[in-house]
Amino acid sequence: MDAVDLRIDTSQYSYTPVVSGAVKLTSERAGTPGKLVFSVVKDGVINFHEGDQVRLCLGDLNVFRGYVFKKQRTSNGLIQVTAYDQLRYLKNRDTYTYADWTATRLVSQIAADYGLICGTLEETGYLIPARVESSRSIFDIVQTAIDLTYEASGELFVLYDDFGSLRLGNVGNMVSTLLISAASAGEFDYTSSIDDATYNSIKLASEDESSGETVYYCASNTDLIGQWGLLQYYGRLESGEDGVESAGRMLSLYGKKTRRLQIKDAVGDIQVRAGCLIPIQLDLGDLDFNAYLMVETVTHTFRDGSHTMDLSLVGGEFVA
Repeated sequence: MDAVDLRIDTSQYSYTPVVSGAVKLTSERAGTPGKLVFSVVKDGVINFHEGDQVRLCLGDLNVFRGYVFKKQRTSNGLIQVTAYDQLRYLKNRDTYTYADWTATRLVSQIAADYGLICGTLEETGYLIPARVESSRSIFDIVQTAIDLTYEASGELFVLYDDFGSLRLGNVGNMVSTLLISAASAGEFDYTSSIDDATYNSIKLASEDESSGETVYYCASNTDLIGQWGLLQYYGRLESGEDGVESAGRMLSLYGKKTRRLQIKDAVGDIQVRAGCLIPIQLDLGDLDFNAYLMVETVTHTFRDGSHTMDLSLVGGEFVA
């Protein structure tokens, strides 16, 4: 593993602190900034504050650039530092009104409004109809645009920070070559379930505008009801929704068991970030799995010259 180079830059000095214990770098696919957590020894030299810049490199590879947001002191002379990349500023709340914008244009406008640095923003293509996003977090505003683009085009995009530059990437172009297998996975935690977000009967209610009566739209899978018993989802339709289409779509989406897969202490590869696709080849007991899954969350841990990572994976029946 390349040497870990951690620096804290203040307005006057650049420090290479004495680090105690592990350095942990976490990224999530949506709604959360990249986070770096580490502990430094408080000596007679180092002096830094909230808002100062933090940089992490592995050899010649630039990995993380962010800002100190939290310092936690302990009685043993250590300061635990939590730093976030510039996505942290997307937790701000605001109102945006737009029409016929792509998600790319929206991100570009937000970056300009908030003084954020942009790198490559892939063009998402889909023109989102008129929207009013009132008093919402910027994260939610952007994620709604990404979700609407996915629903319309089938193309999924991820917003992330790449060493101080915002990037918007198509998941289809973010493919890792690292194979997670029994030899490299360390440990895994696998769960299959019909206890969470599994429904074999859908019942949607809608009020008939002319009569005022409640109309129900239903869809069910009798084979799965016989196998699992009745697991019913009940909800109300939004104005203008097609009840038959919505019920059928929800049955297709939720009429199956869910699976969760978490990998612990896998061989580390810093190129693996949240949102990328990674090949998985594991015998899970009831499933001999050999396909790509998307990284929902990854935590890289650097300790005593070693590099491992914990992964939460999604795709198909696999949910977060």
